[in-house]
Amino acid sequence: MSTETNTIEELANQEYKWGFVTDIEADEAPKGLSEGTVRFISEKKKEPEWLL
Repeated sequence: MSTETNTIEELANQEYKWGFVTDIEADEAPKGLSEGTVRFISEKKKEPEWLL
């Protein structure tokens, strides 16, 4: 392998040292479909009450 390829391999295989992390809040609905799940999704989408 060439020196350039070796350098690329070394850089690609090292751990990211700047600590990039994204903390994203997530709301999850339980598995299955129920009235509560439908209301949860509807509320997240800001749908009007009459749509239920």
